[in-house]
Amino acid sequence: MYRRDLRDTSTDDLLADAATAEMAEQAIPEPEETDGNRLAYAASREHRTDLYLKDGSETRKLTSRGLLAQRYTHLDPRWFDWHPEGETIAYAGEDDDGLSIWTVDTESGEKTRVTNHSALDSNPRFSPGGDEIAFVTDNWSPGSLAVASADGRRVEVLRDDEYLYTDPRWADDDDLYAVRMRHRDLSDRASQVVRVSRDGEVDPVFAGDSVNAYAPRPRPGSATDEIAFVHDESGFDALYLAGPERAEPEQLLAEAGTDLGAPAWDSAGEKLAVTATRSGNVEVRTVAPDSGETEVLTDEPGDRYFPEWRGGDVLAVAADPTTPPEVRNVSAGERVVGRPPAGLESRFVDPETITYDSTGGVEIHAMVYLPEGHDDADPDSVPLLVHPHGGPTAFDGYEFNYRAQYFARQGFAVIEPNYRGSSGFGREFRDRNDFAWGEGDLDDVVNAADALADRYDAVDPDRAGIFGGSGGGLMTVNALGRTDRFDAGAAFYGVYDYETFSDDTDDVGWRLMKRELGYPATDIENYREASPIRSVPDIEAPLLVLHGEEDVRVPLSQSEQLVDELDKHGKTYEFQTYDDEPHGFRKRENVLDAYSRVADLFAKYLEVDPDDGSSRPHRPDDE
Repeated sequence: MYRRDLRDTSTDDLLADAATAEMAEQAIPEPEETDGNRLAYAASREHRTDLYLKDGSETRKLTSRGLLAQRYTHLDPRWFDWHPEGETIAYAGEDDDGLSIWTVDTESGEKTRVTNHSALDSNPRFSPGGDEIAFVTDNWSPGSLAVASADGRRVEVLRDDEYLYTDPRWADDDDLYAVRMRHRDLSDRASQVVRVSRDGEVDPVFAGDSVNAYAPRPRPGSATDEIAFVHDESGFDALYLAGPERAEPEQLLAEAGTDLGAPAWDSAGEKLAVTATRSGNVEVRTVAPDSGETEVLTDEPGDRYFPEWRGGDVLAVAADPTTPPEVRNVSAGERVVGRPPAGLESRFVDPETITYDSTGGVEIHAMVYLPEGHDDADPDSVPLLVHPHGGPTAFDGYEFNYRAQYFARQGFAVIEPNYRGSSGFGREFRDRNDFAWGEGDLDDVVNAADALADRYDAVDPDRAGIFGGSGGGLMTVNALGRTDRFDAGAAFYGVYDYETFSDDTDDVGWRLMKRELGYPATDIENYREASPIRSVPDIEAPLLVLHGEEDVRVPLSQSEQLVDELDKHGKTYEFQTYDDEPHGFRKRENVLDAYSRVADLFAKYLEVDPDDGSSRPHRPDDE
């Protein structure tokens, strides 16, 4: 480990507090028909996500072994669901065999296991009558659509075919809507909205060539079986209304430069709440389909998702750069559920946004975190860090970002570029690095360093580091091997050799490879050219490599191969693994260890000296 007396260790408590903050994942109010005011929500802390019930001023924990309640891409499905009469909640919960469908009694807390197989189950949805639960399962093949009786006595598959199904929604007790995509595709490239009858017959609602369609939401009280959904044929995600009496879906809401998503009807079917993503900011809006009237419910930059109606108000999970994800009434501007660590806001900075031109004149949007006092700092006195996100189809915006905040407190200027291939900027931009990984996207990341130094006088262009996880780890090694722009780098759980990765990754990783790089049999050179491990002989800067040993998306073998190659060529590196971490680090002690190691690395090689008594000696027993 690098010496800790080279850096400010007093900020480690900020990292520890932020890493263990409770973070809301999803919230669903009790059905209005029950005349109740209870709220079911999922919240995560370190590795564990559990289901909670808020009833007035009382909050009870309903699960003890965790549940699946997390975002994957932008589909915004429900990961748990209320019984129509409020008696139970269905959820995808952990057991010794994996994730099964369970129900929990909202009064007694008694749990009933609905499915009894070892395959992954998710997306439970009660039928309108409450007698059945639709869900997605890997029991027959990945992404099959199935239905079980609510008591678990009967389970049957509706669709087990060449498609992956997700986000089932009941039209009535006989039919369901769902999203489907071919096994070879990913949900953010080509997907369809379909109606599936109770006997398994499929009727497409919308299926465009290479168009992404998702979020089917049946209109409550509709006598014409109308359904709201989203598709991106226009180039950006827009909101549409379809039904048997409409020859073509009607566009309800669209805006150039803005991706709309996560539509949710009020109980009367008169209004929809939606998210609107533009330049890193995610708003919540409402639209009345019959009149076209719209309203923006949020006014400050932030990150919002999963809007749901409670009476005439809209609730959503919301976060901002100084506040962890919490449940907010965005109509009233009030916190409903959430416990941010005391004093955290005062220790964090508000990020800024910049844009810059990259290769080919492509404009890149980026978030910037600057240390306090940078306006009065001497020219070239602040070292810089570039932090590319993973995904690669993710984006950095006004979210709760304790990693960037930690390094800003350490005295670094941090830039997070939304390089080509990022989501939130339309379909064409998101597709720009297909079959071209390590080309224009790498230019965008490398050019971010110059853009940051050009914009702020205090930032030193000659002291630059880079760090990132998953796709950001890949980008870090690519940047070190293919350019000489950076003085040090830290790569978390990245893909470094695509040729071997295609054999070892899970199903999602495999589909990602096929979509982005083609098939190994015919396109193996794409895999080889995109692999950072090929440029290891050209790496001159020191590299810190970190990986979780339980990672199935990007197996530990990727980092082991990289380290073997670094060792073979006599490069300066450090390798650290964590035996109880999957793809991404969450446990307090591991987050603290990993990111303080990165801070030590940059303090040494970017010449940072706090010189104010805030450092501490390196203990002899530190490994």
